[in-house]
Amino acid sequence: MREVTAPRAGDDVASVDEVLIGEAPVGEAPVDEAPVDEGQATAALVQPGQGADEEASPASASTWRRLARQRGAVVAAGWLLLLVLAAILAPWVTLHAPAAQDLLHSFGGPSASHWLGTDDLGRDVFSRLVYGARSSLQVSFESVALALVLAIPVGLFAGYRGGQADNIVMRFVDGGMSVPPLVLALAVVAALGPGANNASLALAIVFMPAFTRLIRGQTLAVKEETFVEASRSLGTPPVLIVARRVFPNVVSTIIVQASLTLGGALLAEAALSFVGLGAQPPSPSWGSMLQQAYSTGLFTHAWSLVVPGAAIAAGVLAFNTLGDGLAAALGVGRPSNGRRRRWGKSRLSRGLTRVDRGPVTAPPAPRSPDGDTSRDTLLSVEGLRVVLDTSAGPVPAVEDVSLRIGEGEIVALVGESGSGKSLTSMAIMRLLASPPAAVAAGQVTFAGQDLLSMDLGELRRIRGRDIGMVFQDPMSSLNPSIRVGEQIAEAVRLHERVARRTARERAVQMLVEVGIADPAARMRCYPHELSGGMRQRVMIAMALVCGPRLLIADEPTTGLDVTVQAQILELLRRLRRERMAVLFVTHDLGVVADLCDRVAVMYAGQIVEEAPIDDLFARPRHPYTEGLLRASRSAQDAIGESAAITGSVPALGRRPAGCHFHPRCQYAIDLCRTVDPPLVRESGRYERCHRAAELTLRGVA
Repeated sequence: MREVTAPRAGDDVASVDEVLIGEAPVGEAPVDEAPVDEGQATAALVQPGQGADEEASPASASTWRRLARQRGAVVAAGWLLLLVLAAILAPWVTLHAPAAQDLLHSFGGPSASHWLGTDDLGRDVFSRLVYGARSSLQVSFESVALALVLAIPVGLFAGYRGGQADNIVMRFVDGGMSVPPLVLALAVVAALGPGANNASLALAIVFMPAFTRLIRGQTLAVKEETFVEASRSLGTPPVLIVARRVFPNVVSTIIVQASLTLGGALLAEAALSFVGLGAQPPSPSWGSMLQQAYSTGLFTHAWSLVVPGAAIAAGVLAFNTLGDGLAAALGVGRPSNGRRRRWGKSRLSRGLTRVDRGPVTAPPAPRSPDGDTSRDTLLSVEGLRVVLDTSAGPVPAVEDVSLRIGEGEIVALVGESGSGKSLTSMAIMRLLASPPAAVAAGQVTFAGQDLLSMDLGELRRIRGRDIGMVFQDPMSSLNPSIRVGEQIAEAVRLHERVARRTARERAVQMLVEVGIADPAARMRCYPHELSGGMRQRVMIAMALVCGPRLLIADEPTTGLDVTVQAQILELLRRLRRERMAVLFVTHDLGVVADLCDRVAVMYAGQIVEEAPIDDLFARPRHPYTEGLLRASRSAQDAIGESAAITGSVPALGRRPAGCHFHPRCQYAIDLCRTVDPPLVRESGRYERCHRAAELTLRGVA
């Protein structure tokens, strides 16, 4: 029995199609009216889960569409449905009673009267196979259903209650899992006596510990999520919290695990029947048919073993294939590196090529605030294009993004939510799930190495050691069941051969560097025991503990108070002096002005302007940059009025023709509505605007 990889709790339940093409769940605003942050969209692509109160919606329809695209799963489901129908309609689909004997025609071959021949007693093999499906499938479904009935409340209780109750439950679970499953099943059936019902009970006892552990682990993570805390603040009773908030977030994992377990149950039932402890004569089952053929025809009529053996193998294979299809459709877990679908076999390959770089306009050489261009390029992104596979076809999410970062340079990537900043940073690290996301074109080079074509083993050695990354949401990024000190120390031990004590000392020192008081005590805390700001600092410590050459910081100061934010920014300044480069993804232009060397402005998946920090703030060349500057708090204080940009970022899949910004631009002309402007260089900077040379836009000091 395999155990699925569970999703991280709190992830968005909205399907890829909803996030990309605006199919909002019932009762929610359409995507084009309330754009989704690309970081949330990325989370929805990589890991599903949350959705406590949603009824049938486009999300369920999208799940069925994704399942329908899993051809193996569809074939497996069809085969299992055929088995179930044949078992139910057995008296009408067979020509003979399963126990009817004809000793004159024992071991007869296939004929018009006996489609699969006869056994040693002249009984029709096809009839016994169909009637045997009743017993085999009955025991399989009963055992899994009974195991779930027992495991779901126990797992939910242990995970939500925690403490001593959780310890007691898990010790019983550990004891159950310490006994080999088949040995435990044989012992239970031997104690209860042979029979199909007793076999179901025995297998339920075998499967219950694994189900309980899985559900308990999911509950531990979900109960610490913000939506559960909000429910507690409203005075919701614990029983309702578990039923309405926790259980819906683990049900997808349970469904997938149950479908995989059914294959193991079918095989276990066959084993019990083979040794005479399952369904008893005259009721046939596939295991007893196999045992009968083995006893009477192994050396004289070996072909008689083929039919029941093939039926068992086909049934187990069908359940496992269906389980894998459900996992892909529901987004539970991620395929391993070896099983991840290749680009050439994806629907995205229709009309696209894996790397179709075409002409790429190079961005300017990295420059420091004083105009020095001598820094060696550390990270180079050229013509990056990310597309997402949806039921409506490939949807471009990031288009023709080019960016360079020099040694010791801090480059800001700014823009509104939904502009593609997080997708770009995830694509650089190759952290996007494929499918549905894939890099359709472009090149990402780090220290002379092509990250997109690099072997995954080599890439894993670079991640964390040479390139660190800080994510937006530290709670969903930290393992809820491991102490934060162990997580930081683990990052050291993954890349360096040091003693455990040395790794812990490095972790303590890193917590001091990021401004956490009493680091030795905080090392022993779990993520849910820390405040949001402290969790963010732990994430930064994990990213920096190996001394990377490049840090990709996606909103690293989110949730921090002003004092702690100043400490983090000072830390980044010191790291720059030590030649560590930073890609700083943020919304805060005040932080950008205080920290960064250059700024790349992103809108609707495109870089629309890039310039040194002083030039961009004083003389913006793109209307969107002007709008961002005038909407900043410092600009509003200076001009004495609110200057927010009207409208919102277009949803993925609904971006307008021509310049993506033209529906919100007060300077738009007919050319802007029809032709997408290229990214061009002028006066040592880059902008993507048809009217850049003729407009005089207002900046801020």
